[in-house]
Amino acid sequence: MGITAFYINMLNFAILNLLIWFVGVGVTVYFLYYEDADRPIRRITESEVLVLCMSVCETLGVLLLHCFLQIGGILNIDVVMQYCLEVAFSKIVLIFLYYVLINRLIKRTEAACSREQYIIYGIMFFYSLVNMLVIVQNFRDGQKSYLSAVNMGCIVLADLYLLYYVKMADEKKHYENRVKALEQQAKMQYEYYLAQTEKYNQTIRILHDVDKHIRAIENLYGTEREHTAGEYAEAIRSTLAPLIPMSYTENPILNILLTDKNAVMQEKGIHSDIKIDNVELSYIEPIDITTIFGNLLDNAIEAAANVDGEKYIFIKISAYHKMTVVHIENSCGNVKWKKRMPVSDKGKGRGIGLLNVKQSIDKYDGNLQLKQDGNKFVADLFLNS
Repeated sequence: MGITAFYINMLNFAILNLLIWFVGVGVTVYFLYYEDADRPIRRITESEVLVLCMSVCETLGVLLLHCFLQIGGILNIDVVMQYCLEVAFSKIVLIFLYYVLINRLIKRTEAACSREQYIIYGIMFFYSLVNMLVIVQNFRDGQKSYLSAVNMGCIVLADLYLLYYVKMADEKKHYENRVKALEQQAKMQYEYYLAQTEKYNQTIRILHDVDKHIRAIENLYGTEREHTAGEYAEAIRSTLAPLIPMSYTENPILNILLTDKNAVMQEKGIHSDIKIDNVELSYIEPIDITTIFGNLLDNAIEAAANVDGEKYIFIKISAYHKMTVVHIENSCGNVKWKKRMPVSDKGKGRGIGLLNVKQSIDKYDGNLQLKQDGNKFVADLFLNS
């Protein structure tokens, strides 16, 4: 495609050049582009619009160059040198407009362009503009200067590299700050469940003594009051039962987390079904337990709570060879996907934050698979012990 476009471009026929780009890009993205394979029309349309935007930017660069030449009184330029000028200057305008405007519109990255980044872009564009206008002075009176033309090409390549470097540095800073925020969130979540562990331990010690008192009350009542005493004791036990964490596994943090989330499910009218085999979870760090299960269950609860019909969450943890297999299934409505990951309707950083989960899973050479089947959302997690 590149070779064909190069030779067509050598003919210096603008309409034919533009046509080969439109046709070539359309054919290329239809057969070779791997994303959105089921939406070829949308894919081709987006690519053609991008080519059109690039063409408009290059045309704008050529018009801007001619304006500068007229203002500077530089009119008698060799045809070859003028062509080099137009190509180089239009590419510089295209590159800057792409990074400042077009790229932001078509990619919509989470990393917003900072003010410092725009200032650097402006300084680089101004420097490139002044540098090229100085080079143009060598083309007066029809002179040829191939070294100056090579210099212009180097300016274009340097701008291309530096703009990309500035963009990546800014995005790196953005994602580093995001990871720090997520790590802080995971730490706070972990500390919360540590506090819950201590609270439940104290509750169990108190309940142990209360149970003794209840039995004493039952023994003190005479035979004629035995039924009443039993009902009273059972009522006390029922009142205190929610304070006792369920023993799902031998992992205390996971027990408290599941007890806590199960209480939230009952409060929101979500039917829960938790099945856990005899699995060994001691190899998973407590903070990763809270990060993985806390986030996945929060997402499941959020999705199931917004369903109009049956609300349910099914959790199964089992062992397969040396792997721990976690299956979380919940009822859901319409789920939006972006880059094969679900996204929340509540804005950035809300609802479905899976970056922390994936980081924790990577520690154990694990894998997370998410899918939607009708009104059912499934998260399958595999961890290597």
